[in-house]
Amino acid sequence: MPVARIDVRAARRDDLPAIEQLVAGMFRDLGTADRPAVWNAELAQAFTERLGRDIAAYVTVDQADRPIAVAIGVVDHRLPSPRRLTGQIGYVEWLATHAQYRRRGAARLALRELLRWFDEHGIEAVDVHASDAAVPLYTELGFTAPRATSLRRPRLEPGADLGD
Repeated sequence: MPVARIDVRAARRDDLPAIEQLVAGMFRDLGTADRPAVWNAELAQAFTERLGRDIAAYVTVDQADRPIAVAIGVVDHRLPSPRRLTGQIGYVEWLATHAQYRRRGAARLALRELLRWFDEHGIEAVDVHASDAAVPLYTELGFTAPRATSLRRPRLEPGADLGD
């Protein structure tokens, strides 16, 4: 059942405290309860310096214009390739909804606007690492499994054995 009388709009810098709360809730749900003390300051700096440039954020708001869901994406600049001539690729960094509004369309509204922003900016592909709960939403909005296998290597301490 859709949420009554909600709207979606581009996030503003003054939405940051609400966005932090939504994203912190998402991380708690994913099992990452610990947030480094500097996270808020680092996020505020990135949001202030980059919002509207290589970061886009859309919030779904309630009747009082309070964010209840957020979709945030970044544009990653890579080398041009035959598949991405501009070298730009989008990434859905965060999709989070206040627990009270989940499964009612709030995240979908914000995510659609974020994807529209990527399209308007000529981003040829958008990636996401989705939780199992979010896979159906992303699939509904056109995401498919990539052909390549995604791998990740964590940073190693200097002098660590690299398996030579």
